[in-house]
Amino acid sequence: MPFLETQRLYLRLFQESDAHDLFRIESNPEVMAFIRKPVTELSQSLGRIRQEAIYAAANEGLGLFACFEKATDTYIGLVKIKHIEDTDDIEVGYAFLPEAWGKGYATEITQKAIEYLQQNFKGRKIVAFVQDENTSSKHVLEKVGMNKVDAGYEGRADAVVFELG
Repeated sequence: MPFLETQRLYLRLFQESDAHDLFRIESNPEVMAFIRKPVTELSQSLGRIRQEAIYAAANEGLGLFACFEKATDTYIGLVKIKHIEDTDDIEVGYAFLPEAWGKGYATEITQKAIEYLQQNFKGRKIVAFVQDENTSSKHVLEKVGMNKVDAGYEGRADAVVFELG
């Protein structure tokens, strides 16, 4: 059952059977260039899915979600909607396979995630982290109404922080 839907996309929590799809994202150096070092083993992605399932069970309405094109039921990426540790803030993030780039999917699903959070997590700050060199993601965040702010988060000193305005 979909967690969130837009006209073209739907999200659902990752399942263990999605390990190969997550690995396609996490092992791709082009996708991971502005996120972190790529993983090298399928077992790493499976382990992440297992950890994320524990997180989602403990934090209703939050988690790491697989993103699919509705028309073709094709996996195209992931969306993260998770609280930021030791804060009341919620982070929105995404990563898509290169074949899904340039189609407006990041903007579409991030806007939907923001609407969901505004309805279900009222009063919580919505935040995104991006590397300064990642101009495409900064543009997406600006399009959905987020603004660059001078804020710091533990463990994220190298990231530019965007916040819903």
